[in-house]
Amino acid sequence: MVEACRVLSGQTYKNFEVCISDDCSTDGRGPELVEFLKGSGLLFVYKRQEKNSRYDANLRASVALASGQFCFLLGNDDCLASPETLNKLHNELQLYGPVSVAITNYEDFATGKTDRRIGKTGIIGSGPEVAANNYRNFSFVSGILFETAKAKEHATGKWDGSEMYQMFVGCRMIAEGGILLGLETVTVRKDIQIVGEFVDSHVLKPRLHPCPIIERRHTFHLIGRLVEDAIRPHSQPSQRQKLCGRILLQLFLFTYPFWIVKYRQVQSWKYAVGICLGMRPRNTFYGLGLNFLRKVWLSGLYGIVSFLSLCIPTLVFDVLYPVSYRLAKSLFIGVRSH
Repeated sequence: MVEACRVLSGQTYKNFEVCISDDCSTDGRGPELVEFLKGSGLLFVYKRQEKNSRYDANLRASVALASGQFCFLLGNDDCLASPETLNKLHNELQLYGPVSVAITNYEDFATGKTDRRIGKTGIIGSGPEVAANNYRNFSFVSGILFETAKAKEHATGKWDGSEMYQMFVGCRMIAEGGILLGLETVTVRKDIQIVGEFVDSHVLKPRLHPCPIIERRHTFHLIGRLVEDAIRPHSQPSQRQKLCGRILLQLFLFTYPFWIVKYRQVQSWKYAVGICLGMRPRNTFYGLGLNFLRKVWLSGLYGIVSFLSLCIPTLVFDVLYPVSYRLAKSLFIGVRSH
């Protein structure tokens, strides 16, 4: 976190405030961080929570500290991409007029590989359908920008434990009519690597030996309900079947297979089977009110994708995934204007 703030202190654009919610961190570096901030010349608000509230509630607490027009989300192990990042972001926001949500690209700190959530800069749109088409772009929290007042207005603890609070807030803001701006600018370098320091990650968790095949619900099964709940107040009843189908189609075709293969790589095949069991239709469809036909074809899709994700060689998947990723962007995300 100190390193991320060091990058912030070097920004050429200075009209911003750093808002940090410390969720009872145990690394003992809180005083060091505050001392750095005091000497950095940065405007900042630092609040240590009374008890550990976990990801979603802590993100909400961070947004609550913000007082500017926009809040730019940045994970504790990520940093801005360059000293010009905030200046570029400010200029682009001025160029495109009033927006409620903006999504940017990011790169890996170690490899420099860019993850392109946004392929082309421009206004994407607003409304329930835009929210349903773009919800996957909120999976990675850093590099997302919210209109502060609206983000606070939609604060809720309903989805605490989902680890996707930013997805709910972003989709709710877009569904109610907030403009979504896509920026192909790389604003974030993810996973800062500092010698002797480690951040909790699924990649670093030790492999389970032995690993029983049991149902493992890693919050993925909540995504359909979370997004549907976000857009429900602003969608027509006649739209909801179609929108739910679109949300789950993307989940099963793109998000789900990625994580099955990822857990095969960092854990084991048996562990990945447990993830599949956690994503069974009875879990993923719960509360969505899908009609019979949609349940049938989505269940069939779940079965096919599960089989392929468990059987495809991981090296082959690594080659094919970028192609499917680009396909997903072309099918579901469109820039309306420049």
